Formats: sequence, C-alpha cells, structure tokens
Amino acid sequence: MAGIDIQRFLNNFSQNYKGQMFQAKGTFNSSTSAQPALISQSNTSSQTSNIAQNNITQNIQITQNIQLNNLQNIDRAIYAKETMGMPKNVNEFIYMLQRGMTQTQFNQMFANQMAAQRNNLSQLQAQILAQLQGLSTSAAKEMVNLQLSSQVNSSLKTLEILSGGMIDLNQVALLLQKNGKDGITKLITSMTEAAKSGITDLSQMKEMAKFINASVSIASENNPQKTLKLLLMLYLPWLPLEDGVGFDLEIQQQSDSKSESDSILVITVSTLHFGIITATLVLETSNSVQIMLECNDEFPKNELNLRINNEQKFYAMNSVISYSPNNSKTLPTPHQSAGINMSQTTEINPYLLLMAHTIIKQIIDIDNNKKLGITSHIDKF
Repeated sequence: MAGIDIQRFLNNFSQNYKGQMFQAKGTFNSSTSAQPALISQSNTSSQTSNIAQNNITQNIQITQNIQLNNLQNIDRAIYAKETMGMPKNVNEFIYMLQRGMTQTQFNQMFANQMAAQRNNLSQLQAQILAQLQGLSTSAAKEMVNLQLSSQVNSSLKTLEILSGGMIDLNQVALLLQKNGKDGITKLITSMTEAAKSGITDLSQMKEMAKFINASVSIASENNPQKTLKLLLMLYLPWLPLEDGVGFDLEIQQQSDSKSESDSILVITVSTLHFGIITATLVLETSNSVQIMLECNDEFPKNELNLRINNEQKFYAMNSVISYSPNNSKTLPTPHQSAGINMSQTTEINPYLLLMAHTIIKQIIDIDNNKKLGITSHIDKF
C-alpha cells in the first residue's frame, strides 16, 4: 500500500491533460496565415476546450474527495502523514530530522538524484534499450522510469542514520505542532471543495481532522512520553482514529532514574493469539541493540527473526535476539495493545526508536497473520 499516492496520481493526470491543452493551443498560435473564420472557429474550440478542462479539473477534485472519504486503516495512516507533510517511513523521518531538512527539501534531493541517474545511464542499459525494437518510445521510456524509480525506492531504505544524532523529542513536538496546523488547514480546504462539489458524507475527513487536531494538542503538552507515542502511532501501518479502537499504545515513565535507563526500553505487547510478549531493548553501542524477548512456546520466533533481520539491514543496525519462555496464556482480549516503558528523558537514540517501531509492528503483523492462517515469512520490505 505504501506505493499508493492518490494525490500524486491525480496531480499527474491533471498536469498531463493541461500539457496536452497547452500543446494544442501552441500549434494554433504558431499559424500566422489563418483566416478570420478559422480564427473564430479556433476561439470557439478554445472556449470549448477550456470548459472541458474545467470539467476535468472539477471531476478530478470530486473523485479525489470521494477516495479520501473512503479510506481504510492503512490508507488513513498514509493520508495522515501526507496531510501533515511527514515522510512515509520512520527512517526517512529520522534522516530528515537529524539533518534539519523539510519534506520539500527531502523530495527535491531525490528528484535531483533521479534526474542525475536518468542522465547517466550505463552503457549496458543503453545497449539493452537499443535492442528493444518491439517497444514504442513511450514504452521504453516507461521502462527506464520504472528502473530509476526502483533505484530511488531502494535508496530510501538505505538512508544513512547518524548513530550519534539523538532524536530530540522536544524538537519532534514542535514539528508535529507546526505540520499538524498546516494539515488542518489543508483538510478544511478539501472539505469546503468537497461540499461545493455536492459531497455530503465528509465523516472520515472530519475524523482525520479530529485526529490531527488532537495530535497538535498532545504535541503542545511537550511531554516526551506522549510525543513518542504520537510519533510511533503515525508510523505504524494501521491508524485507529480513536483511542481503544482496534489498537492501544501507551508509553510510561520508568521508576528507575539512573542514567543507564536512557539506553533501555521495555516493550509489552498484548496479542490476540500469543498472549503477552515482553521485549527489553538494550543499547549496547551507538548502533547495536540487544533484544531479550519473553514469549510463550506458540509464538513463531523464526518468523520474527527473519522480519527483524530483513528490516535492520537497511539501517546498518546490529541486533542480537534472545528468547526466554513466559507463562503467558492466550486470553480473550477486545483488541491488541502495546506499552513502552522509558526513562524520563527528552532524547532517544535513533536505533532504539527504529527497533521499538520494528518490534511492535512485526509482532502485531504476525498476530494479524495468524488470524488469516499465514505463518510463513514473506519478504515485503
């Protein structure tokens, strides 16, 4: 689902249509010997085209608002981040935050990278393209674009995380406040346009506005635990718009005030099928995290190992996972939940943050797959 971008698709459609209209108009203007009758006919055609263009634009807006008002949980998580001007993945967020980059600067960096790659196709790629005689020019161009896009997407997963660049949760809180307020403005504009287009059911858009408004309120409290919770919720692949519906995440302060506790996170995950799972994360070096996980015998340990190893290779992160049994029994629970116990600190190591996010996401995903009868590892990163 991460590849779905409703806004970009619709914008591209609109731009392509406008590009075609511009070319048609340019052809007409280049003719200096046209007769008055032809000019009149062309003016009429131009007016008709403008009306058609306006109708296309209006239909695009209507379609967009309908789609945004019928989002599922994963789509809502994507749309929430886009509305708030946040990157799609948590590693992208950390990369930008550590370097003080905005979303626009980040996007421009990769646009420049793609342009450079397009201008520097290897000799082998050029030979392959020369041999594609059966493909049209547009098809060959599309193949190149797909390859370049794949290379950029791959580089997004291998962004360099600065191990010494601690994540300042106060800075995160300020960023969430600013971006959240901008997001509210965008949503109000979208709802106004949707209403003008005759759309009456704006319930999900209003819920999104409510969620973002609550996020701004939480971020303004400048509470490190609440800020971390809000950040993690945004980057989990499911986004409940109300607390207690489907999934809970709570972050508590450790009673131990020793400085060593700054390098420790204790995560407790309540699952539907495997009982309670506890993971203790200990930062051993700047990019090495030891994971001590307590679970019952039914939990698929090898599956979790594969998933974690698959993610951490993108972050140049090292981790050692050890397991110990617990007496947790699978008891009926209304929904899944997770809790993080952390010290009262305003900073967190980026690799602890990445591993906490990975642990919660993968355990819940494994739990959800159990309901569907899926037990084998699928490489989807």
